[in-house]
Amino acid sequence: MMNILSRAVSSSKRSSLIRIATATSGIVYAQSNPDSGPRISLVIPESLSLPWQISQGLIHRPDLSFFGHFTAFTSRGSEAPANNDKRVPVEASDSSKPPTNGYLGRDTIANAAARIGPAVVNLSIPQSAYGITTGKSIGSGTIIDPDGTILTCAHVVLGFQSIHQSSKGRVDVTLQDGRTFEGVVVNADLQSDIALVKIKSKTPLPTAKIGFSSKLRPGDWVIAVGCPLSLQNTVTAGIVSCVDRKSSDLGLGGTRREYLQTDCAVNAGNSGGPLVNLDGEVVGVNIMKVLSADGLGFSVPIDSVSKIVEHFKKSGRVIRPWLGLKMVELNKMIIAQLKERDPMFPDVEKGILVPAVIPGSPADRAGFKPGDVVVRFDGKPVETIKEIIEIIDDRVEKQMQVVVERSNKEKVTLQVTPVEADPDM
Repeated sequence: MMNILSRAVSSSKRSSLIRIATATSGIVYAQSNPDSGPRISLVIPESLSLPWQISQGLIHRPDLSFFGHFTAFTSRGSEAPANNDKRVPVEASDSSKPPTNGYLGRDTIANAAARIGPAVVNLSIPQSAYGITTGKSIGSGTIIDPDGTILTCAHVVLGFQSIHQSSKGRVDVTLQDGRTFEGVVVNADLQSDIALVKIKSKTPLPTAKIGFSSKLRPGDWVIAVGCPLSLQNTVTAGIVSCVDRKSSDLGLGGTRREYLQTDCAVNAGNSGGPLVNLDGEVVGVNIMKVLSADGLGFSVPIDSVSKIVEHFKKSGRVIRPWLGLKMVELNKMIIAQLKERDPMFPDVEKGILVPAVIPGSPADRAGFKPGDVVVRFDGKPVETIKEIIEIIDDRVEKQMQVVVERSNKEKVTLQVTPVEADPDM
């Protein structure tokens, strides 16, 4: 484009003004004058969103020249306008403010790391066998409450042992500012791999701000903070690769779980540390990586973690209702394919398919059959398994009404009573 503009300007021997419209990016003016030399100006519409702050109205920069003198826009501000230009100049960015409009600026990641850094701690747990100390388990954590509550992974503080065998364990905690404390494991859930550690301090403790993992989208920038290989205050950056990676996709059994997948560099010692958005808010807890690949790290979404913490506060443990159903989410394409295979497939547009029912389970006793399509649960329409889980919440031994569609346009209402799942399932 620069060559075209150069030829357009140089081909004219008299003062002229060439107006060139560029798609979605404003208007460029090229001016040629034998006395002053060629110049190019840029007009940017107000509706155009740019990664720097723009004043109200149009910005007409007659001093933006591509020939003779060159001035570039930067996120650090701009030069003062000419005395006869009454428009408000582009404001300089304030690195102390959170990023706006989701744009990645020069200091965005550094600012996010600075906000979360003081609340990230190093955790070490002496390990022993037959009374002989064999080493230390190293991990990370985040102070989430001024009372000294630290969020981390269960496998960091328990080593995948039974909570009944290892509860109330002692943990050495080191803050970014160098202070050290002895912490106590107060709660842990092995299925979600989430735990809480508590420390006591006579002086104020830094705390992290909790965000919302539900607002994340694939491609969003995030940072991982922690103590990989005992290297405290390590920050790595990447993007969200997937917001709902199923545990079954990773070959993990047990209760159905979902993870955030990112390409942030994480290593041994990052476990329990925070995954942070560009506003410096915790959106996940780093939990694991794929050893045989690079850029495949996984975190527990903070929305799920918040619910687990609420369970800890309410019941001292996580209560998981169990129905005994295998479930598959349906969409229009899957439904169309199933109808091609079996013309008797239920006439639905959405819902959750039940391919199998576990014998002797609450669902089996309620009358569920393989091939049922759940369309309403406890009076609410449902399209995803997550919606069913949220509706049930921690309600065990409470009867719920479920509407299912069957072949031959048969609609059946069932009464099912969830029971608490075996913690070792």
